[in-house]
Amino acid sequence: MGSSFKKSSPAVLCLAVAVALAVSAPFALALGANPTREEYVAAAEPICKANSETNDKILEGVKKQVKQGQLAPAGQRFVRASTALGKTVSQLAALPQPETDAAKLTKWIGYLKQEKTYLQRIGQALKAKDKFHAQKLAVQLNRNNNKANNTVISFGFHECRIESSRFL
Repeated sequence: MGSSFKKSSPAVLCLAVAVALAVSAPFALALGANPTREEYVAAAEPICKANSETNDKILEGVKKQVKQGQLAPAGQRFVRASTALGKTVSQLAALPQPETDAAKLTKWIGYLKQEKTYLQRIGQALKAKDKFHAQKLAVQLNRNNNKANNTVISFGFHECRIESSRFL
């Protein structure tokens, strides 16, 4: 099988450049473009959904554990949930944001980082068998989550809406 092009011919070089551009252009546009709010929501929702599903599994039955006095195992589960949320926050922070919503989304990401911290601290308090401190932190977590939800209410998030009361 012969080729009518030599490896160093200008036609081969042009073809290689054209293929490279065709393959990389969508990625460059996705990374460097100024997405619309709808495009941002469409990119964020699957990330949030994956985190919700993960934390549903991690935190399933944790209320019951706390009520039964199994504080250390419940605390470990909150720590795991915090770690999972940290990965999600990193993914969300890496998404290109609409320029017009950048300040709002930065504020929201800040609340999500704070949520991660609260989950971690609740887990530590439970592992230390300090149920009162964990409850106090849970109240602060709920306040923080309400602020996060209110910050991006106009985005119409479904999966990215925080509902921590399911677990606390």
